[in-house]
Amino acid sequence: MTGSSDDTNWPGPPPPQRPGHITAAAVLLVASALLSATIAVNDPSMTQFVYLLLFVTIGAAVRIRRGGRAACVTATVTAALFLVYLGPHVMWGFSDPGGPFQPEYAVRAVLAIAASGTGVSLLYAPRSRAYFRAHRQQTARSAR
Repeated sequence: MTGSSDDTNWPGPPPPQRPGHITAAAVLLVASALLSATIAVNDPSMTQFVYLLLFVTIGAAVRIRRGGRAACVTATVTAALFLVYLGPHVMWGFSDPGGPFQPEYAVRAVLAIAASGTGVSLLYAPRSRAYFRAHRQQTARSAR
Protein backbone atom coordinates (compact mmCIF):
# COMPACT_ATOMS: atom_id res chain seq x y z
CA MET A 1 0.00 0.00 0.00
CA THR A 2 1.34 3.37 -0.94
CA GLY A 3 -1.20 5.67 0.73
CA SER A 4 -2.52 5.94 4.23
CA SER A 5 -6.08 5.20 5.20
CA ASP A 6 -6.72 8.95 5.54
CA ASP A 7 -5.99 9.57 1.86
CA THR A 8 -9.38 8.53 0.55
CA ASN A 9 -10.85 10.42 -2.37
CA TRP A 10 -14.44 11.03 -1.40
CA PRO A 11 -16.55 13.06 -3.80
CA GLY A 12 -17.66 16.46 -2.58
CA PRO A 13 -16.19 19.05 -0.28
CA PRO A 14 -14.71 18.17 3.10
CA PRO A 15 -16.98 18.43 6.12
CA PRO A 16 -17.26 21.93 7.58
CA GLN A 17 -15.11 22.78 10.58
CA ARG A 18 -17.09 23.18 13.79
CA PRO A 19 -16.67 26.70 15.19
CA GLY A 20 -15.84 27.15 18.84
CA HIS A 21 -19.24 28.81 19.31
CA ILE A 22 -20.93 25.44 19.02
CA THR A 23 -18.81 23.75 21.67
CA ALA A 24 -19.11 26.75 24.00
CA ALA A 25 -22.90 26.81 23.56
CA ALA A 26 -23.19 23.09 24.34
CA VAL A 27 -21.04 23.45 27.47
CA LEU A 28 -23.00 26.49 28.68
CA LEU A 29 -26.35 24.78 28.14
CA VAL A 30 -25.28 21.68 30.05
CA ALA A 31 -23.80 23.82 32.86
CA SER A 32 -27.07 25.72 33.09
CA ALA A 33 -29.01 22.46 33.31
CA LEU A 34 -26.71 21.17 36.04
CA LEU A 35 -27.14 24.38 38.05
CA SER A 36 -30.89 24.05 37.69
CA ALA A 37 -30.72 20.47 38.90
CA THR A 38 -28.92 21.60 42.07
CA ILE A 39 -31.87 23.88 42.78
CA ALA A 40 -34.43 21.20 41.94
CA VAL A 41 -32.99 18.84 44.54
CA ASN A 42 -34.77 20.92 47.19
CA ASP A 43 -37.97 21.38 45.18
CA PRO A 44 -39.70 17.97 45.28
CA SER A 45 -42.61 19.01 43.08
CA MET A 46 -40.35 19.78 40.12
CA THR A 47 -37.41 17.42 40.59
CA GLN A 48 -38.45 14.84 37.99
CA PHE A 49 -39.30 17.50 35.41
CA VAL A 50 -35.96 19.26 35.85
CA TYR A 51 -34.04 15.99 35.65
CA LEU A 52 -35.90 15.13 32.44
CA LEU A 53 -34.93 18.54 31.05
CA LEU A 54 -31.34 17.90 32.16
CA PHE A 55 -31.13 14.66 30.17
CA VAL A 56 -32.83 16.23 27.14
CA THR A 57 -30.36 19.12 27.29
CA ILE A 58 -27.38 16.75 27.44
CA GLY A 59 -28.72 14.82 24.45
CA ALA A 60 -29.32 18.04 22.53
CA ALA A 61 -25.79 19.25 23.35
CA VAL A 62 -24.32 16.08 21.90
CA ARG A 63 -26.40 16.42 18.75
CA ILE A 64 -25.60 20.13 18.45
CA ARG A 65 -21.90 19.35 18.27
CA ARG A 66 -22.65 16.95 15.40
CA GLY A 67 -24.43 19.68 13.44
CA GLY A 68 -28.04 18.83 14.19
CA ARG A 69 -30.38 21.75 13.50
CA ALA A 70 -33.29 20.07 15.32
CA ALA A 71 -31.05 19.83 18.38
CA CYS A 72 -30.70 23.64 18.29
CA VAL A 73 -34.45 23.99 18.49
CA THR A 74 -34.61 21.39 21.28
CA ALA A 75 -31.90 23.20 23.24
CA THR A 76 -33.70 26.52 22.79
CA VAL A 77 -36.99 25.06 24.04
CA THR A 78 -35.34 23.45 27.07
CA ALA A 79 -33.56 26.73 27.85
CA ALA A 80 -36.91 28.51 27.74
CA LEU A 81 -38.44 25.89 30.05
CA PHE A 82 -35.53 26.32 32.47
CA LEU A 83 -36.17 30.08 32.37
CA VAL A 84 -39.82 29.51 33.29
CA TYR A 85 -38.73 27.20 36.13
CA LEU A 86 -35.92 29.42 37.45
CA GLY A 87 -37.68 32.79 37.24
CA PRO A 88 -39.75 32.30 40.41
CA HIS A 89 -36.68 31.01 42.28
CA VAL A 90 -34.91 34.28 41.57
CA MET A 91 -37.82 36.31 42.90
CA TRP A 92 -38.40 34.08 45.95
CA GLY A 93 -34.73 33.97 46.85
CA PHE A 94 -34.23 37.72 46.77
CA SER A 95 -37.60 38.77 48.21
CA ASP A 96 -37.79 36.34 51.15
CA PRO A 97 -34.24 35.74 52.47
CA GLY A 98 -35.44 33.68 55.44
CA GLY A 99 -37.79 31.47 53.41
CA PRO A 100 -37.23 27.99 52.06
CA PHE A 101 -35.44 29.33 48.97
CA GLN A 102 -32.42 31.22 50.22
CA PRO A 103 -30.58 33.94 48.28
CA GLU A 104 -28.00 31.32 47.26
CA TYR A 105 -30.73 29.67 45.16
CA ALA A 106 -31.44 32.99 43.52
CA VAL A 107 -27.76 33.49 42.70
CA ARG A 108 -27.54 30.00 41.22
CA ALA A 109 -30.71 30.63 39.24
CA VAL A 110 -29.33 33.91 37.87
CA LEU A 111 -26.10 32.14 36.87
CA ALA A 112 -28.08 29.35 35.17
CA ILE A 113 -30.25 31.86 33.32
CA ALA A 114 -27.18 33.79 32.17
CA ALA A 115 -25.44 30.60 31.02
CA SER A 116 -28.43 29.33 29.07
CA GLY A 117 -29.09 32.72 27.52
CA THR A 118 -25.49 32.98 26.40
CA GLY A 119 -25.54 29.41 25.08
CA VAL A 120 -28.68 30.00 23.04
CA SER A 121 -27.33 33.26 21.64
CA LEU A 122 -24.14 31.46 20.59
CA LEU A 123 -26.23 28.84 18.79
CA TYR A 124 -27.77 31.54 16.63
CA ALA A 125 -24.58 33.51 15.96
CA PRO A 126 -23.80 33.95 12.24
CA ARG A 127 -20.86 31.51 12.24
CA SER A 128 -22.96 28.87 14.01
CA ARG A 129 -25.83 29.27 11.58
CA ALA A 130 -23.40 28.96 8.67
CA TYR A 131 -22.03 25.75 10.18
CA PHE A 132 -25.51 24.24 10.57
CA ARG A 133 -26.45 25.30 7.04
CA ALA A 134 -23.29 23.77 5.55
CA HIS A 135 -23.75 20.60 7.58
CA ARG A 136 -27.37 20.28 6.43
CA GLN A 137 -26.36 20.78 2.78
CA GLN A 138 -23.61 18.20 3.07
CA THR A 139 -25.93 15.58 4.58
CA ALA A 140 -28.50 16.31 1.88
CA ARG A 141 -25.80 15.88 -0.78
CA SER A 142 -24.59 12.62 0.71
CA ALA A 143 -28.12 11.25 0.91
CA ARG A 144 -28.55 11.55 -2.86
